[in-house]
Amino acid sequence: MLSLNWKRHLPNTIFICPNGHEICPVNPSGFQWFDLTKDDPNYILEQTINAEKKLNQFIEEIKNEYSLDNKKICLSGFSQGCMISLNIGLRQLNDLGGVVGISGRLLMPESLEEGDKKSYPPVVLIHGDADDVVPISSMYDAEKILNKINVSFSTHVSKNTGHGIAPDGLSKALEFIKNIFS
Repeated sequence: MLSLNWKRHLPNTIFICPNGHEICPVNPSGFQWFDLTKDDPNYILEQTINAEKKLNQFIEEIKNEYSLDNKKICLSGFSQGCMISLNIGLRQLNDLGGVVGISGRLLMPESLEEGDKKSYPPVVLIHGDADDVVPISSMYDAEKILNKINVSFSTHVSKNTGHGIAPDGLSKALEFIKNIFS
């Protein structure tokens, strides 16, 4: 859905939207990168690392197939996709074109503060103010960390929006993508 909307405005852009590699037990019609219902930080760290390996491998395949470098890539994700995109963009592929994070949170924010990276891709965080799955406070927590480590970022709050993507959030993401690739 996202890529179809964005493709109309950026016709010369390739949009590839991988699903998580596991069926989501909480939402059997959806997919997940890792099981967040487990309250074990070591498990989440292990599963995050596994998910990132799979996604990094996929990114490499796409880069090779389309002859792209990192600056021509914007990772975008919703919920867990946001978490994985932020993790990869801020910790590993810091020369990406940008990261769009929707209704997610920063995983292991303390490790970002302890890191020694000198540059990061630009980021936009978009969140609904009525999200009962990943509370909006997660976006505000991320803002504090991104400020501390000097990431160029912006945020957008979609009013009366739960754990989903409102049209104004979709427009904000598209505007961000257009700006980084113009």
